[in-house]
Amino acid sequence: MNSRKLLAFALVLGLGMSAGCSGEKTDKPVSFQKDVYPILKASCAECHTPPDGEGYQKSGLAVSTYEELMKGTKMGPVIIPGQSLNSSLNRLIEGRPGVNPSIQMPHGKVKLPEEKLVMIRKWVDQGAKNN
Repeated sequence: MNSRKLLAFALVLGLGMSAGCSGEKTDKPVSFQKDVYPILKASCAECHTPPDGEGYQKSGLAVSTYEELMKGTKMGPVIIPGQSLNSSLNRLIEGRPGVNPSIQMPHGKVKLPEEKLVMIRKWVDQGAKNN
Protein backbone atom coordinates (compact mmCIF):
# COMPACT_ATOMS: atom_id res chain seq x y z
CA MET A 1 0.00 0.00 0.00
CA ASN A 2 2.81 2.40 0.83
CA SER A 3 4.46 1.82 -2.56
CA ARG A 4 1.12 2.49 -4.29
CA LYS A 5 0.83 5.86 -2.54
CA LEU A 6 4.38 6.67 -3.53
CA LEU A 7 3.69 5.67 -7.13
CA ALA A 8 0.48 7.74 -7.21
CA PHE A 9 2.30 10.74 -5.75
CA ALA A 10 5.08 10.41 -8.34
CA LEU A 11 2.55 10.15 -11.15
CA VAL A 12 0.63 13.23 -10.00
CA LEU A 13 3.86 15.17 -9.50
CA GLY A 14 5.10 14.13 -12.94
CA LEU A 15 1.86 15.15 -14.64
CA GLY A 16 1.85 18.49 -12.86
CA MET A 17 5.42 19.24 -13.86
CA SER A 18 4.73 18.09 -17.41
CA ALA A 19 1.70 20.38 -17.70
CA GLY A 20 3.65 23.35 -16.37
CA CYS A 21 6.51 22.81 -18.77
CA SER A 22 4.36 22.27 -21.83
CA GLY A 23 2.58 25.60 -21.34
CA GLU A 24 5.89 27.44 -21.35
CA LYS A 25 7.07 25.73 -24.54
CA THR A 26 3.91 26.53 -26.50
CA ASP A 27 3.92 30.23 -25.57
CA LYS A 28 6.01 31.66 -28.35
CA PRO A 29 7.58 35.04 -27.70
CA VAL A 30 5.36 37.97 -28.64
CA SER A 31 7.07 40.57 -30.81
CA PHE A 32 6.45 44.26 -30.26
CA GLN A 33 7.09 45.09 -33.93
CA LYS A 34 5.17 42.18 -35.50
CA ASP A 35 2.38 41.56 -32.99
CA VAL A 36 1.78 44.51 -30.65
CA TYR A 37 2.63 47.60 -32.70
CA PRO A 38 0.11 46.77 -35.49
CA ILE A 39 -2.65 46.57 -32.84
CA LEU A 40 -1.64 49.91 -31.34
CA LYS A 41 -1.33 51.51 -34.76
CA ALA A 42 -4.78 50.35 -35.85
CA SER A 43 -6.63 50.95 -32.58
CA CYS A 44 -4.78 53.65 -30.61
CA ALA A 45 -2.58 55.82 -32.84
CA GLU A 46 -5.47 57.92 -34.16
CA CYS A 47 -5.79 59.56 -30.73
CA HIS A 48 -2.36 58.90 -29.20
CA THR A 49 -0.04 60.54 -31.74
CA PRO A 50 1.74 63.83 -31.04
CA PRO A 51 1.20 66.67 -31.32
CA ASP A 52 -2.52 66.84 -32.20
CA GLY A 53 -3.99 63.53 -31.07
CA GLU A 54 -6.69 64.15 -28.49
CA GLY A 55 -5.52 61.27 -26.30
CA TYR A 56 -1.95 62.50 -26.52
CA GLN A 57 -2.94 66.03 -25.60
CA LYS A 58 -4.97 64.88 -22.59
CA SER A 59 -2.67 62.18 -21.22
CA GLY A 60 0.71 62.61 -22.86
CA LEU A 61 0.63 58.99 -24.04
CA ALA A 62 2.00 58.43 -27.53
CA VAL A 63 2.08 55.02 -29.21
CA SER A 64 4.00 55.77 -32.42
CA THR A 65 7.19 54.10 -31.17
CA TYR A 66 8.25 51.63 -28.52
CA GLU A 67 10.10 54.39 -26.67
CA GLU A 68 7.02 56.63 -26.58
CA LEU A 69 4.82 53.83 -25.32
CA MET A 70 7.26 52.87 -22.58
CA LYS A 71 7.61 56.53 -21.51
CA GLY A 72 3.91 56.47 -20.64
CA THR A 73 1.74 59.44 -19.73
CA LYS A 74 2.25 62.75 -17.98
CA MET A 75 1.71 60.78 -14.77
CA GLY A 76 4.27 58.07 -15.50
CA PRO A 77 4.63 54.66 -17.13
CA VAL A 78 1.58 52.69 -18.26
CA ILE A 79 3.46 49.41 -18.61
CA ILE A 80 5.27 47.48 -15.90
CA PRO A 81 7.31 44.85 -17.78
CA GLY A 82 6.38 41.37 -16.61
CA GLN A 83 3.24 42.57 -14.82
CA SER A 84 0.18 42.92 -17.03
CA LEU A 85 -2.08 42.73 -13.97
CA ASN A 86 -0.50 45.91 -12.61
CA SER A 87 -0.02 47.77 -15.91
CA SER A 88 -2.40 50.66 -16.54
CA LEU A 89 -2.41 49.99 -20.28
CA ASN A 90 -3.79 46.50 -19.74
CA ARG A 91 -6.35 47.64 -17.19
CA LEU A 92 -7.63 50.36 -19.53
CA ILE A 93 -7.82 48.32 -22.73
CA GLU A 94 -9.32 45.30 -20.97
CA GLY A 95 -11.92 47.41 -19.15
CA ARG A 96 -11.31 45.62 -15.88
CA PRO A 97 -13.67 46.09 -12.94
CA GLY A 98 -12.95 49.37 -11.21
CA VAL A 99 -11.92 51.15 -14.41
CA ASN A 100 -14.12 54.14 -15.04
CA PRO A 101 -15.91 53.50 -18.37
CA SER A 102 -15.15 57.08 -19.43
CA ILE A 103 -11.43 56.24 -19.64
CA GLN A 104 -11.68 52.71 -21.02
CA MET A 105 -9.70 52.42 -24.23
CA PRO A 106 -10.11 52.73 -27.08
CA HIS A 107 -12.22 55.66 -25.94
CA GLY A 108 -15.70 55.73 -27.43
CA LYS A 109 -15.00 52.74 -29.66
CA VAL A 110 -15.58 49.00 -29.58
CA LYS A 111 -13.38 47.11 -27.13
CA LEU A 112 -10.44 45.29 -28.70
CA PRO A 113 -11.11 41.63 -29.55
CA GLU A 114 -10.03 39.16 -26.87
CA GLU A 115 -7.20 37.72 -29.00
CA LYS A 116 -5.62 41.18 -29.29
CA LEU A 117 -5.97 41.79 -25.56
CA VAL A 118 -4.31 38.42 -24.90
CA MET A 119 -1.48 39.29 -27.31
CA ILE A 120 -0.73 42.57 -25.51
CA ARG A 121 -1.06 40.89 -22.10
CA LYS A 122 1.42 38.17 -23.11
CA TRP A 123 3.86 40.75 -24.47
CA VAL A 124 3.78 42.69 -21.18
CA ASP A 125 4.08 39.48 -19.13
CA GLN A 126 7.06 38.41 -21.28
CA GLY A 127 8.87 41.60 -20.28
CA ALA A 128 7.49 44.18 -22.76
CA LYS A 129 10.61 43.90 -24.89
CA ASN A 130 11.47 46.00 -27.93
CA ASN A 131 11.61 43.03 -30.27
